[in-house]
Amino acid sequence: MSIFVNKRAKGLIIFLGLVLLLEAALIQIIAYANAVWFKNLMIEHDYEIAGYLSHRHPELAYEIQEAFAADKTLEQLKTGKALLEQSGYKDSIGLYLMPQVNRFYRGNMLIGIALSILPSLVVLLATYRYLKGHYEDIDRYSTGIMGIMDGKIPIRLEDKGEGSLAKLAASVNMVTASLHAHVEREKQNRIFLKDVLTNVSHQLKTPLSALAMYAEIMRGEEPESEVINEFLDKSENELKRMQNLIVNLLKLAKLDAGIIELNKSNHVLNDIIERAVESFETRMSRERKTFEVNAKGEVIYPCDREWMLEALGNLIKNAVEHTTEGDSIGVSIEETPLLIRITVEDNGEGIHPDDINHIFKRFYRSKFPQDKQGTGVGLTLAKTIIEMHGGFISVESIWGKGTKFTIHLPNLQNRKAEFMLE
Repeated sequence: MSIFVNKRAKGLIIFLGLVLLLEAALIQIIAYANAVWFKNLMIEHDYEIAGYLSHRHPELAYEIQEAFAADKTLEQLKTGKALLEQSGYKDSIGLYLMPQVNRFYRGNMLIGIALSILPSLVVLLATYRYLKGHYEDIDRYSTGIMGIMDGKIPIRLEDKGEGSLAKLAASVNMVTASLHAHVEREKQNRIFLKDVLTNVSHQLKTPLSALAMYAEIMRGEEPESEVINEFLDKSENELKRMQNLIVNLLKLAKLDAGIIELNKSNHVLNDIIERAVESFETRMSRERKTFEVNAKGEVIYPCDREWMLEALGNLIKNAVEHTTEGDSIGVSIEETPLLIRITVEDNGEGIHPDDINHIFKRFYRSKFPQDKQGTGVGLTLAKTIIEMHGGFISVESIWGKGTKFTIHLPNLQNRKAEFMLE
């Protein structure tokens, strides 16, 4: 049987078998000793009767001896029973009135209790020790598996023993080794992707800078026609768009490669939002768009200021780009004991229902042309940054009426304070 493969289980079964054999042997020995003891009690009882009769009737010594040694008939049994029952000596007599029988009963009772309690205690103790060791192994394996789930891949479960747990540990170790190899391969792939994007981006920066400089020089020259000016405007817009795309791709590549470590410290989110808005004040003023920040007070949150500024800036930029002249944009901050919510809402064109499940995918372009020149990376970058802070972004939108992005951040400071108070 497979249970005998486990050394500890096999030892327990052998031990319990030996305990049961020993108990059976003790029962046989005690049964024989009880029989001898009872025989001696009966003989002692007969001695007492013989002595009593001998003292009362010395002349009947021979008859008394013959009475105990001779075979008795059934008729004699009935006669003796009828005679003794007249004096109350019968089957219903209490044990306490027969000292020898009472002693025999008490002795057997104590022996029975001892035989019941001692082996049971031994069996319970052995079972307890077995189960204790078994569950200690399970707890140790569970702790190791939780460590592996937390990302501590080098953890290896002890699999040198025998039995099902050792086989399970060996299987977990094989899966862990496979995961470790997969993780390392993914790390290498991400580093390779980052290096490729970095190299390509650096290679593109030089010709882009040259093109921007040429466009600036041409704009400084005397324009020959409106067509040239129109093409210069379009070229400068495309160059700016390509530069923004390259910068965002570099940031996204670094985040994907996992080489960015957030430098978290307490910052006022209201200040970060105001700083993000400053970048778009000129454009919103030119397009006569209104902007409003709603907050009941300062909200302090442990975050990486630069990356949080990047995420909020991308959401605000998205709102600016998808609203038209005269539209409004609002940002609100709400703090609860569990969450901090930052909402960026506009009354612009909204998102089509067919697009809303895909807007966070990188380079995704809407199926419904809206004359926008976005790079398709900003929302992906914002989502990645917020998730690195332990939060997530949700979106609500009505096609043609507006969009609302909400950042949900765990309120770690309040939770920590509550834990300390408890």
